[in-house]
Amino acid sequence: MQFSHERIDDHPPCSKLSSLQTGDFTGSGRPDVIVVGMGGNPAVTVAGADVQLPTVGPLSRVTPRFETNIFWYENPGWERHVLAPETDLHPGVGSDLADIDGDGLLDLVVGQGFGRSDVYWYAQPENPREPWGQYHISSRFEKYHDLLVADVDGDGNDELVGLSQDSETVFYYDVPADPYQEPWPDANLHVIDSGTRVEGVAVADVDGDGAREVIAGTNAYHREDEDWRRADICTDWDDTRVAVADLDRDGTPEIVLSEGDSPTFGTHPGRVAWVEYPDGEPTILRDDMFCPHSLQTADLTGNGYPDIYVGEMSLGENDRPVQLVFENLGEFEFREHVVERNIATHEAKLVDMTGDGRLDIVGKSYGPDHHVDVWYRQ
Repeated sequence: MQFSHERIDDHPPCSKLSSLQTGDFTGSGRPDVIVVGMGGNPAVTVAGADVQLPTVGPLSRVTPRFETNIFWYENPGWERHVLAPETDLHPGVGSDLADIDGDGLLDLVVGQGFGRSDVYWYAQPENPREPWGQYHISSRFEKYHDLLVADVDGDGNDELVGLSQDSETVFYYDVPADPYQEPWPDANLHVIDSGTRVEGVAVADVDGDGAREVIAGTNAYHREDEDWRRADICTDWDDTRVAVADLDRDGTPEIVLSEGDSPTFGTHPGRVAWVEYPDGEPTILRDDMFCPHSLQTADLTGNGYPDIYVGEMSLGENDRPVQLVFENLGEFEFREHVVERNIATHEAKLVDMTGDGRLDIVGKSYGPDHHVDVWYRQ
């Protein structure tokens, strides 16, 4: 399983690159790449050298103006465009693409990160190379690690699902008939759970009962009338990234987990595992990884079985980050392949970037180095 590497951007206009989304905005038939960054660690180039700008003291108030927090790359060619001209947005990992206003164009939903409380959606204009309009959804919670647009209540309409870590809340909003109103009405807000700090979200029918569950970290939430019942997927796991895929093709999906912030913010090296829900125990694929914050499932080989991709971060602590694919051979047998060594990635995605029918990998670092990359499947 071979991939070739291309560096899209060695000097993104923002630091602490927090999330990445892909979608065809130009009609080229190829997915473009949105990158979102929290900023706060800006640098400028002076005489060919990167100079770090101060993050404390009087000048720290103006340094965010040197950074662009939301931008995108046009495929092919990778010309970079500003999506949101607003400065000091500080958006976190929580983002998703969906047609919020029903005009047939993908819009961007973004939540703020550490110490911030706003969620916005950005309306894609007819010409996506122009700045996208910003609309305020909510400031009810704080630090949105994950956002996902999906139908969680079975009414046939998509909702906006969110995980607020600092407010320890799992929630969703019904998209209002007029999504341009600011903020969205309190009546559209539904709290699934409170007092729970998690990351990693998916929406799928994981128990085969015909109703979708909300998977948030290692919790599965089942809708019962207007209430939600929580059940453990597994226990004693650090903060996780989450994916759902029918690994054995029996019609009921499994849950895939990676401890994306471990060991830096966890209790042990990061594990990667799959679980048959509701009665299974985690089957560990690796238990020695460094912050495998990228987790995706898709059929990379064409054998009909979803494979599992994970990628490690660096955070200035990991000198040899690795990206792996666990090739699904069927019957829950996996063969491990190394995709890349020594290039860190974060929130990478599996997507066909060239239109050749093969899934590629597009990702970006988190820090301290900042870059955007594509790995093309050969």
